[in-house]
Amino acid sequence: MTYFPLMLDLRNRPVLLIAGGPEAGAKLHALLEAQAQVTVLAPEDHWNLAGLAREGRIRWIPRSYQEGDLEGFYLVVSHPKDKSIHPRVKAEAERRRVFLVAVDDPENASAIFPAVLRRGELVVALSTSGAAPALTVRLKERLLQVLGPEYGELVAYLRSLRPRIAGVPDYAERKQLWYRLVDLALEELDLDPEAGLARAKEKVEEVLAEV
Repeated sequence: MTYFPLMLDLRNRPVLLIAGGPEAGAKLHALLEAQAQVTVLAPEDHWNLAGLAREGRIRWIPRSYQEGDLEGFYLVVSHPKDKSIHPRVKAEAERRRVFLVAVDDPENASAIFPAVLRRGELVVALSTSGAAPALTVRLKERLLQVLGPEYGELVAYLRSLRPRIAGVPDYAERKQLWYRLVDLALEELDLDPEAGLARAKEKVEEVLAEV
C-alpha cells in the first residue's frame, strides 16, 4: 500500500479517540500535544480520563463505540481492547469521509501514525506503511543520535531570517540564497555538532551582510 505523507494541523479540531488498548494513553498524549479537541470513548477510567475531563482538557464518554459516534469529527483514532469493532468503525468513517487511524490494524485504517522525531520545529516522520512498525522505532532511535538538539535551534534561527530574506525581490535569487545559507549551516554542524551552530550563524550573517 502506498501512503501519501502529510502533516496535519489539529489545533482546535475535534478528534475522537476510541480507547482501551495498551498504547491508547500515548495516542491521547500526542493528540493533546497537538492541541486537538479530544473526545475519548472508553468504558474504564485509564490514563486519568476523569481528571482530564474535569480540567476541561478532554471530553470523556465512559462507554464503548456505538454507531453514529463519528459524526462531526475531523479525525478518528481507534485503539480499543477489542479490534473486532474496526470493520464497523471503518464503515462509518467511510460514509462520513473521516480519516481513521486504526492502531495495529492497517487493513481497516485510512491513515497511520508514523514514528516521530521532534527537535523544536523540526519534525521527522518515519513509516514502513504499517509493515514493520518496530523498524521505524529503531530507525528513529538512530536518527536521534544524528539529529541533535542543535538542529531544532538551527530551524528557529532560520525562521528568524525569513523577513530579511523576503526582501530579496527575485524568487530565483531568494531560493539560491536559502540553499546557500542552509548548506553553510549544515557544513558547520557536520564539522562540530556542539560548537558548529555559533559558527554557522556567524557565516550566515556574513553572507547576509553582502546581500
